[in-house]
Amino acid sequence: MIEYSNIILNNKDYINLIHSDVNASSFMFISEDEVFLRNFSYMFAKFLLCENNSRPCGNCISCKKVDMLSHSDMILLPKTHKNVLVEDIKTLIENIYLAPLESDRKVFIIDNFSLATTGAQNKLLKILEEPPKNSYIILNVTSESKVLNTIKSRCKKLRLSHLSNKELSQATSINPDSEVFSIAQGNLTKALRYGGDEDFANLYSSCLQTLQDMKDSKQLIKYSSILSKNKEDIDLVLDILESMFNDLLYIRLNKDNFVKNTHISSTLKQISSEYTSSSIDYILKKIIETRKSLDFNCNYTFLIDALLLYILEVKFLCKE
Repeated sequence: MIEYSNIILNNKDYINLIHSDVNASSFMFISEDEVFLRNFSYMFAKFLLCENNSRPCGNCISCKKVDMLSHSDMILLPKTHKNVLVEDIKTLIENIYLAPLESDRKVFIIDNFSLATTGAQNKLLKILEEPPKNSYIILNVTSESKVLNTIKSRCKKLRLSHLSNKELSQATSINPDSEVFSIAQGNLTKALRYGGDEDFANLYSSCLQTLQDMKDSKQLIKYSSILSKNKEDIDLVLDILESMFNDLLYIRLNKDNFVKNTHISSTLKQISSEYTSSSIDYILKKIIETRKSLDFNCNYTFLIDALLLYILEVKFLCKE
């Protein structure tokens, strides 16, 4: 079922899309926000398949079937696994040349296309070059760098903007002043995950305490053991630290109006005196590097140890 319909229908990216030239047959929607990205694609399919002029009307049979993800002319891939394989593209090819059953159009949505194998991407190329009339292919992409340039050049690309705290609050029923939104940074997937995480408040406090109290390597083990207690929390720890260091940088640059964690701004101002702008910049790059290392199944405790040690070293090496 399509979720967050009201938010999508009023979203500026969606409004611009449906009022632009939709004669293209291949679309690439790009966002790290998997939940919003997927539902955005469903809503666009609803627009394409709607039977009425005021698309999407929400009342016709097509709209109702798309809402329930049961429209026979909206084909969702992959069917049974997360990665997009050659077999999934074969399924698309087998179906794309068949006449629509309920509409005058067919829409294919390929989710997780960032995880498509090279073979699957190459097999899709021919269809993107010469798509059948009245067929539309939508690729949901969370990491554009993993998509072949030849695929990207054949699609109309749309990079979705981050949602506002007001939109996130409407979608999640979480107080718009919650620190969850400071960390989610406009990402609905993260807001939903962190808003329902019982450990969020504790980890948030632990990260702040680490920045306040970790003064030398003797304390590193103490704070590392707290932050690396659960493997499942490492993404959250990195998101919190990244958000806090971004705010520290804004404070150092006298751009306090950009600070996201406003409820702890006074504490962050005190912490900022221990860092230079260049040291914060180095640390933010290290956080990004640490996040990438997770893709290679590195030991998460080692990663936190290395990150905290780096923070200490850079802080003292870059002293003013």
